[in-house]
Amino acid sequence: MKDDNVVRDLFWSHPDAIKLSHSCNLVFLIDDTYKTNRYKLSLLDIVGVTPTGMTFSTGFAYLEGEHLNNVIWALERFRGLFMRADAFPRVIVTDRDLSLMNAMKIVFSDATNLLCRSHIDKNVKAKCKTLVAQKNAWDHVMEAWGSLVDCPNESSFDEYLKNFEMAYSLWPMFMDYVCQT
Repeated sequence: MKDDNVVRDLFWSHPDAIKLSHSCNLVFLIDDTYKTNRYKLSLLDIVGVTPTGMTFSTGFAYLEGEHLNNVIWALERFRGLFMRADAFPRVIVTDRDLSLMNAMKIVFSDATNLLCRSHIDKNVKAKCKTLVAQKNAWDHVMEAWGSLVDCPNESSFDEYLKNFEMAYSLWPMFMDYVCQT
């Protein structure tokens, strides 16, 4: 039986952060850290990006669960910080958290959701370490991966992709992971 008088989710933002979010409202980074605090609640962290590339904390939410309805609730609180509909974020960068991505589609349907390169690199490296046994081969595959994602222009992409495909061709499970995930 659940007690209706218990706080289950909590969102907060500093007034200065709200003002800054109004002026720098194009790009936000949202990450959900799961149960790393003593209350075993997930922490949703929302960070804004200024035109000069500096970041600022916009808001935080402790969420009782990692369920879609909890994340939607938190994103609706974040959306409520903006005074005008034309001031909503244009780009939101997340990791591949499916509940967060699905909530984004509902609450910020007009925003572009980009995946965080840092999270992608971390996951690719971890998978590469488990599937590519030899250290020198692992280094070669990760070097090809780095070249592919740092490709200088669109016309060079096919060449970099072929190099990456050749580098991981001996490990079909890694190839499946990269292509499908």
